[in-house]
Amino acid sequence: MRLGIVLQARVSSTRLPGKALLPLPLGGAVTLFERVLTRATRAAALLALEIPGVAVPVIVACPDTAADDALARLAQAAGAAVWRGAEADVLARFQGAATAHHLTHLVRLTADNPALDPTSVQAAVRAHLAAGADYTLTTGLPLGGNVEVISAIALANAAAEATESDEREHVTPFLRRHPTRFRLLTVPATDFPTLASLRLTVDYAADFALQHLLYTTLEPNFGLPDIAALLAAQPWLGAVNGGMEQIQLTAAPPIVSAP
Repeated sequence: MRLGIVLQARVSSTRLPGKALLPLPLGGAVTLFERVLTRATRAAALLALEIPGVAVPVIVACPDTAADDALARLAQAAGAAVWRGAEADVLARFQGAATAHHLTHLVRLTADNPALDPTSVQAAVRAHLAAGADYTLTTGLPLGGNVEVISAIALANAAAEATESDEREHVTPFLRRHPTRFRLLTVPATDFPTLASLRLTVDYAADFALQHLLYTTLEPNFGLPDIAALLAAQPWLGAVNGGMEQIQLTAAPPIVSAP
């Protein structure tokens, strides 16, 4: 088995231009992208401990444009691998990264989720491997906190057959739309019900404002328990970006039973 974490990242963003390279917290020396990369690296370390003898590379899949050279440099400086491809065809980027690194399973992360808890990645991979799933999605966590795990075979099928633009851009809709072809697993998270409606992704300025508050109030390696405790003490924080609208792609896949 060859497990890897593939982190998709790009500099261009229509709603919050250049967000990946914004310092987080504002005025600091560490970018939002580096915060996500650090969390991905911590998740990889947890997985390597859980699966002895299995190296877990972190691969940054970014566009092959000059604007994204800065992301590639930051990734390499942090010790991550880099795979570059077409900006619009993110699915092809993932497939290229999986093939180049001989992955059999991969975790899909995105560079706009700087509050991702590495233990959520660990739990998702554990469930995915135990069920023999092709595609696994956690649910019930804050937006920006859920995790996807994909088998390389399923990813290759999607890359070869997906034709819709959203299937190429968002990587996993093709798998979700074919539940009779692929073993789809939903892993409900119930430990933090008070956080389920919280936005921890960064699409808008208000989202970044909340992350700034989290990173100036909590230790940099904070997790979901820390956020839950802070929100219990300061419930108004949930209103900072509570009115932001999120595009919904497809419904969550059905739960499949473990073999």
